[in-house]
Amino acid sequence: MFLFAALLSLALGLALGIPTAQVLGLISSTAFVGVGMGMHPAAVLVIMTLVEIGAVLAIYFICDAFVIQPVRVRDMLKRTEEKMQKVPLLARYGAITLIILPAVPVFGLYSSAVIGWILRWDRRLSRFFIAIGWVLITVFLILVALGLLRVLA
Repeated sequence: MFLFAALLSLALGLALGIPTAQVLGLISSTAFVGVGMGMHPAAVLVIMTLVEIGAVLAIYFICDAFVIQPVRVRDMLKRTEEKMQKVPLLARYGAITLIILPAVPVFGLYSSAVIGWILRWDRRLSRFFIAIGWVLITVFLILVALGLLRVLA
């Protein structure tokens, strides 16, 4: 999945005349790098979103692989699920909380996917809300990188 998203990103970069090295640099970094390399903000947003989709799908695939693991892993996942159910924000709002988790340094994008998987929230809704959160944080970072928004000024 991640490879497919990376290939789509490379194809988009090729179609837009963006050098492959710049697209690969963006895939492995943040929106700041893309803007700093002079890439168009819309291209940065699309490429970063494709990478997010690929990463989230890959994480769900890896998590699904854990289900068939020994009892010890399943028990650990069950204990983790029980602990996470006690977090008021997660318990109250469910998958909608995945909009804000990509922006929270402690959780971020990758943990958001794992949290959605562990808590068995609807996969489509979870991926949708993670994507919304990712797009919002990417737009925010692009605006900061372009100097249109100042943080802690």
